[in-house]
Amino acid sequence: MFILFLQGEQLSFLGRINGLIYDYLSKLSLHKKKEFPRVVIIDIDDYSVQREGRWPWPRDKMAILLNNLKILGVKIIAFDIVFSDIEKNYAQSLKEKIAQLPFAQKETQQQVMHLLSEIEPYVDNDQNFASTLSNNNAVLGYLLHYDAEVKKGSLPRPLLHQNGKPIDATNYIVPKFLGYNGILPLFLQASPHAGFVSNIPDLDGVIRHGSLLGNYANKLYANIALTAVMHYLSTDHVKLMTHVRHGQELLDGIVIKDIFIPTNHKGQILIPFWGLPGTIDYYSASDVIQNKLPRNALAGSIAVVGSTMVLLADLHQTPLSQTFPGAEVNANIITAILTQEVLVEFNWNTLKGILTISALGGILVILFPFCSPILLLLFYFFSLTVISGVSFLLFNYQHIFIAPAVIFLLTTLLAIINFSYDFILEKRQKNKIKELFGQYVPPSYVKRLTDFSENYSIEGETREMTVFFADIRDFTTLSEDLEAKEIKRLLNEFFTPITDIIFNHKGTIDKYVGDMIMAFWGAPLQDNEHCYHAISAALTINNNLEEINKKLLQMDLPYIRIGMGLATGLMDVGDMGSEFRRSYTVLGDTVNLASRLQDLTKYYQIPILVNESPQMKSTPFLWRLVDQITVKGRHIPLKIYEPLGYRQDAPPELLTELHEYEQGLTCYYAQDWEKAKEQFIKLLSRAPERHLYQIFLSRINDFSQKPPPKDWNGVFVHTQK
Repeated sequence: MFILFLQGEQLSFLGRINGLIYDYLSKLSLHKKKEFPRVVIIDIDDYSVQREGRWPWPRDKMAILLNNLKILGVKIIAFDIVFSDIEKNYAQSLKEKIAQLPFAQKETQQQVMHLLSEIEPYVDNDQNFASTLSNNNAVLGYLLHYDAEVKKGSLPRPLLHQNGKPIDATNYIVPKFLGYNGILPLFLQASPHAGFVSNIPDLDGVIRHGSLLGNYANKLYANIALTAVMHYLSTDHVKLMTHVRHGQELLDGIVIKDIFIPTNHKGQILIPFWGLPGTIDYYSASDVIQNKLPRNALAGSIAVVGSTMVLLADLHQTPLSQTFPGAEVNANIITAILTQEVLVEFNWNTLKGILTISALGGILVILFPFCSPILLLLFYFFSLTVISGVSFLLFNYQHIFIAPAVIFLLTTLLAIINFSYDFILEKRQKNKIKELFGQYVPPSYVKRLTDFSENYSIEGETREMTVFFADIRDFTTLSEDLEAKEIKRLLNEFFTPITDIIFNHKGTIDKYVGDMIMAFWGAPLQDNEHCYHAISAALTINNNLEEINKKLLQMDLPYIRIGMGLATGLMDVGDMGSEFRRSYTVLGDTVNLASRLQDLTKYYQIPILVNESPQMKSTPFLWRLVDQITVKGRHIPLKIYEPLGYRQDAPPELLTELHEYEQGLTCYYAQDWEKAKEQFIKLLSRAPERHLYQIFLSRINDFSQKPPPKDWNGVFVHTQK
């Protein structure tokens, strides 16, 4: 990742992103009122061409323009125009034509030719323009380009060291050019100050950088803006601030007298565009030629002479406009240098940049893993917002462009890595959930588990739950007369509907052991009504048992009866087992109690037994107190109950029977054996199939003959399972 960051400036997509950010920041900064020195543009516009004739104009007209600019008080005249072609002398052209005409007398022809030769120097526009140049502070323009076959005109002298020798550009990484459209030697001799006017766009075709230096033939040349500033400050020398890395001279900045110009390693600056085209004052070239401006109207200014005509193709794409005049591009550079408001482009490929990236990356690496996906997303966008805000403030008030694409990329990559890690982790967790619970809970429940995995844990924990045991009574006897495949069919027909009912009542299957099924409610997902759901499932199973038996009989399988024991209380739940085999199960005293209650259903010949708990009493079911007991392995007495269905659905005769049963129990626990016996005999006569009444009658008979001890509390002790 660091290689990617450190080589970021070589990545075109990073450069493109930084370019777009720079464009946006430039537009946001337009509201600021800039104060800049007197830099003006003399525009050879369509109006001027209509007034003065088609372009290119004769050099004598350009000489008039030069002289009039001097009269207006212009200090430096920078031509964003290349004078590389010779303009023909009118007298010389006339001589060539006369030489081809037939004359009656050759002496006459010679006289005419002699006369034209005498006036030829006076109509030599190039010579006259050169003379005008020598009397003005002019900076000429020329083109540097990449066509090695085109080398036209002459180049000015390259940049010099303080010792007067040209600077060797071999090891500099400034833009390297192969050819040039230079200046007529006559003009260059008259005005040796010149700069290249070539504008180098970024890879997307937008001009954002101004190349102050160019390399041709391993010599450094200054662009027209830098040369104009040097001439304005009356110096021919600049000091290049560099450092060496891997044998290359990397620029840090350029010093002109007391002005420091921060550059990138290529000698380029980010152009701080002051505004849309026309922000810098424009004056029509024709108005200057025609003396329409007041004397000294442009006193002390730098005038950049250029053109906004579309035909001259000197309109460029910039952050602010698709048609930004090249002359105004250079005028913006001049203004930035003189006001010392050149934008500093932060270089991440430095020790400072590396340390900054490392610190930021370290902070994000520490913070991101602690964030949930939603929090991570919010923090990610918050980070981007902060980076954007800091970028704007530094750009707008400190003239620093931090090129934040690398920070955006770092933040985005770290966010993606964390999102991906969280996704993979969540995917693995979901697969683990499916693997762990797929056979024990319904598919819809598995989906809830995967969607709300934070609501449960597979680690061991103690939780209040309800556990359920059920088995087929006398299964051993039943199976003696069945073949193995019939036993399998019987168990499948028994387990399938019961499992379906448990699933439909939000239960979790723990295990199948022989003819026994174990389930629980309240895990893995929290269920505040676990007791209600468990008892409702048990009642539904009991109500559906007749349908199950009908199907078994149709398959020539025996009729079955089942017993169900349920207990509500604290138990340990979690993923338990060995490294070879594990399962999500429950353990604890409450679990053992439920197993004992299931065994006791055979003793009481009652299909469902439930321990007493606050949860069961809050359910909408009708209850029959079966007994007060202690089971094997426990010494604490407890009350056990039989659920009889929903209280609101109970028929009157059942309520009457239950009332009489409670009266009998009251007499029993009060040791009023005669009344208790009378009550239970009455109950048994009405419901002879109710084995519970027979149990109490048997106990009453025993206690009548042999009364219980004085400290008897009505608890019956079960010594067997």
